[in-house]
Amino acid sequence: MKKIACSMLCLLLVCVLLVSCAEHASPDTGSTVAETPSDSTQPNNPPPEKNYEDGTYTLMIYLCGSNLESRSGSATKNIAEMLTAQIPENSKVVIQTGGSKKWRDYGISAEHSNRYELRNGELVLIEQNMNVNMGLSSSLEAFLLWGEENYPAERRSVILWDHGGGSMKGVCNDEQFYNDALTLPEMRSAFAKAYEASGRKYEFVGFDACLMATYDMACVLEPYANYMIASEELEPSSGWDYQTLISRLGADSFYTDVLNAYAEKQSAKATYTLSAIDLSKMVKADDVVAVITQQIHYNVGCVGKALSEGKEFGSKGTGGSGSNLFDLGLMAEAFEIEYNFDGFITTVNGTAHEDATGMSLYFPTEQETLIEEYRAICQNELYMQFLVDYFNYRPLDPIVFDNSGYNNNGCLSFTLTEFSQKYVQSVGYELHSFAGSEETQKLYCVGTDNDISYENGVYTVNFEGNWIFVNDILLHTNIYEAKESHEVFSAIVKIDGEICQLLFTYFKPTRTITIEGYVIEGDLTSRVHELTEGTKITVIYEDPVPEDGQLYYEEGTLIWGEDVEFSIKKVDVGYYQYIPYVIDIYGNVHYGMTAIVYFDGEKSIMDDISAG
Repeated sequence: MKKIACSMLCLLLVCVLLVSCAEHASPDTGSTVAETPSDSTQPNNPPPEKNYEDGTYTLMIYLCGSNLESRSGSATKNIAEMLTAQIPENSKVVIQTGGSKKWRDYGISAEHSNRYELRNGELVLIEQNMNVNMGLSSSLEAFLLWGEENYPAERRSVILWDHGGGSMKGVCNDEQFYNDALTLPEMRSAFAKAYEASGRKYEFVGFDACLMATYDMACVLEPYANYMIASEELEPSSGWDYQTLISRLGADSFYTDVLNAYAEKQSAKATYTLSAIDLSKMVKADDVVAVITQQIHYNVGCVGKALSEGKEFGSKGTGGSGSNLFDLGLMAEAFEIEYNFDGFITTVNGTAHEDATGMSLYFPTEQETLIEEYRAICQNELYMQFLVDYFNYRPLDPIVFDNSGYNNNGCLSFTLTEFSQKYVQSVGYELHSFAGSEETQKLYCVGTDNDISYENGVYTVNFEGNWIFVNDILLHTNIYEAKESHEVFSAIVKIDGEICQLLFTYFKPTRTITIEGYVIEGDLTSRVHELTEGTKITVIYEDPVPEDGQLYYEEGTLIWGEDVEFSIKKVDVGYYQYIPYVIDIYGNVHYGMTAIVYFDGEKSIMDDISAG
């Protein structure tokens, strides 16, 4: 039980105001018939007659291959795992394939929508139909109804496999249909139709996809499934352990086995997460969301603390915008709100996310323009109205500098008005260095850092020349998360000629770096791809004032292998420029004065200050 500083009066008010995402049934997860959901789209007629044998189980896998399959065969690699599994007695596993321009194995046609059954270690084609857009609600609905009709069972479960983009972007991007994806309202419609046909909940709905362990997704599935399995974070391209998952279908320890097998499979990573969520206990999440909205209404100044001390998942692109998906439990802790997710959410996490609690909340600090779109997704009316008020009643200028930059014993310091302090989400600075020959020398951005101290109302940039290198090349890095024990970074590079974000975690006590992999710059909700032997990596720097359309300067190229080393080193002796910035709780960036400093190999000394 976490510590709390919330009054009983506040909790009583919340109980009155709380609007949960659905009526909360508490079904026995082994029962064959669940209560009819309160969703107004659901029928009130009694469920159909029993059409299955006791003790049977059907697992349905909606396998949208997308560019994960066409680029690297990730889907068929998972199929290979499935074929090694010992399917339990009286259980069936069926798969629908599609969504990819090219399938790399098992003779799967990209021109058709195929349905298969796993039998005795083989992939047996059951149906070959015309190609369908797997990003449509009707396609998912048809698969669910087909499974109900052709593979009836006492217990049924569904896995959606592909890319995932959280509450706002959904899941299953069909590469053949302009990457159209299933939105949360579309999934809600498909599962509602399946429920209408069977009158029974699924044992679990799983997402082998990124960022789908969201409060909104759980609200959608609550009436239609007993459990949800999903990740708060970007998933590695290798995905779940399907040999274990299929072999353990129906076992009492199923969820524990699946989570532990995933943790073992991804043990070389630091940022993996996976959650098993008991949807019958969603009231625990609803209560936390309600109190968070109440706390912010009372004191907007606590938002910055919650966002900076919490945990945002996903990756930031060169524009700096993130997923806006924050760990729900860690937000509650920052607000000093009592919660208890025991018996509700079970998690396995990498060392960088060991404190993650298993469910994220969409809090659009940088995506105000999507508020109206989110209205169609959010099922918690209280939270939706709070977000509208949150942006409607913000001040015109939340961040105002008292002094935007001055020389403080050789360092740049700045101050904000007292009013502005409560609107600060985070502070940091951009670092620029000179590159090119003496004739062509100009400044290039080599990243961001947050090494800024705060004392008695004064912020001071502490640039000490420490930066991350790959071999002897200075990396263009951007800090994504900073904790006492570690920092999570991304670095902009070209991988085999394509602009990507290299993801890695720096552990402070051991001064070691764990490489997570990379995501494609144009697809930041993509799974994290593995770096393989022989991959060509080019380090690039962003040009803050591009000329002739040249956005990047190429610093050097290396080939991935055992001789590639990441380390913390001092930058070269010479002149550098940095610009401090403040990000407010609404996602806006405010820049201070620009400092020119000379780094002598040990410390930096202020040379000049100017307006940016």
